[in-house]
Amino acid sequence: MADTVMERVGTILQAGDFSAVAGLLDEAELCSPSPSVLEDGWPAALHLLAHIYNGTLADARMLYKRLPETVKADPQVKAAWRLLQNAWQGSGEGVWRALRGHPWSGPAEVLAEALAERLRGRQLDLVTGAYSHISPARLAALCGCSEEDAVALARARGWRPAEDGSGALEVAPPPPSRGELDSLAALEQLSVYMMQLE
Repeated sequence: MADTVMERVGTILQAGDFSAVAGLLDEAELCSPSPSVLEDGWPAALHLLAHIYNGTLADARMLYKRLPETVKADPQVKAAWRLLQNAWQGSGEGVWRALRGHPWSGPAEVLAEALAERLRGRQLDLVTGAYSHISPARLAALCGCSEEDAVALARARGWRPAEDGSGALEVAPPPPSRGELDSLAALEQLSVYMMQLE
């Protein structure tokens, strides 16, 4: 069972459809006739990372609670759990430490890299909406990269060095948004907010 699932996961990862991994693993877990499906070579770390990638942190927490203690002892599962804890608490720096602090391997490595890119993009979007100027050091801390990489990311978004010579980056304003959230997006935002209150 796990081999067939991993073949399908491999295909999805190669296609770059990272958001489909969690659904595939959830479905395989639920459809498995084995009561010990989470013990029999199950890619638990990958499953946790997939939920973190999708932002379904509550699902990841419930998955972790279902894992047997022997599976929780695996180093990659422990690293994914630390990552989940930091994401749940909203600790950006903790998330970056957890992502970089473990030598991910196999499919989990591919998904961890994709997660880092997605988080970096989200952070840049948040900075765009919240800052007019930011230092390269602060941007690097928020994006989990070196200052040189942070400056390169900023330039790719059209940001430029501040004219006052301070070394800060002048953040290009976000494009004007058109329209409001639809009702499903508003409900999803409310759900995420309520889960954070727990």
